[in-house]
Amino acid sequence: MRTRHLIIILLGLILSLPVHAQKNKHKERHAEMRKEFREFKIKFIAQEISLQPEQTKEFTELYSQMEDEKFKVFSSAHKLECSVKANKNATDADYTKLSEAMLNAKEKDAELSKKYDDKFSKFLSPKQLYKMKEAEESFRRKMQEMRRKKSKKK
Repeated sequence: MRTRHLIIILLGLILSLPVHAQKNKHKERHAEMRKEFREFKIKFIAQEISLQPEQTKEFTELYSQMEDEKFKVFSSAHKLECSVKANKNATDADYTKLSEAMLNAKEKDAELSKKYDDKFSKFLSPKQLYKMKEAEESFRRKMQEMRRKKSKKK
């Protein structure tokens, strides 16, 4: 009887390994895609603001750092949003908490933008800093257009 339970447990573990490995591959693939996307975005912005060669490295490092911080801020709000949306029994309190989390994320995002604008202004001209904001918005719009076109094809 014990052997039978042990065999069932071992079979369950063995059968779950490919699923676990597949989840890890998906996470790795997603992380790699995010990294490539970020690199593309940074190159796009750098080109739009006409960086000088000596500015490129510092810009890339600082922009990546800023993106990491902003990702962390919105990541927790996004996780909460997914859990509330997935919960068919979500209460008004859940939605209130979600609304507050989203508002807090936007406030932190504004604080981070100010913090990093100060850092960027040490090596970017005011014109470059303005063009960076324009380029970020342009990039966002282009990504939205691509998503819309992709969703229409389906």
